[in-house]
Amino acid sequence: MAHPLSVAAAETLSGNRTLTNAEILEAQIWTFDPAAARDLTLPAASATNKGIVLYIANTADNADVLTIKDGVGTICTPTQNESAIVWSTGSVWDGGTVTSS
Repeated sequence: MAHPLSVAAAETLSGNRTLTNAEILEAQIWTFDPAAARDLTLPAASATNKGIVLYIANTADNADVLTIKDGVGTICTPTQNESAIVWSTGSVWDGGTVTSS
């Protein structure tokens, strides 16, 4: 059996980024260098992404904030060397920031 978690290729952002349901069903571990303060918007919580858990790392080389949103509001704001764990209940996204080591 294949491992249930997949890792997306690391990205350096040149602007705000929106993840799609197709992307988060394909990969659940994401690494972003925002290169400035950026927004990362998740797809609307739905039956399609219910139960999805995402690990999102901010690998900025300075104090850039990655604001993770769900279209309704801000879920969390990992800064340099912090990460976020977010999950969909099917009706809302929830989560928080953790310190990376």
